[in-house]
Amino acid sequence: MSLSERDQVYVEHMLECVARIESYVGNECARFMQSEIVQDAVVRNLQTLAESSQRLSDSAKSPL
Repeated sequence: MSLSERDQVYVEHMLECVARIESYVGNECARFMQSEIVQDAVVRNLQTLAESSQRLSDSAKSPL
C-alpha cells in the first residue's frame, strides 16, 4: 500500500512519538513508575500519537 504524502507525515509523526517514549522509558518500567515527569511526557506523546492516528485517511487505516 502506498500512503499519500499527508498520511506519510502523520505516520512519521506517530513514529517520532514512539521513539520519544522509548527514549524516556526504554525497557525500564521502574523509570516510568518513579517519575511523574516521565509519566507526563509519555502520556503527552500518547495523546499526540492518538491525534495523528485519527487524522489518517480511511484508506491508510484499513487493513492490508
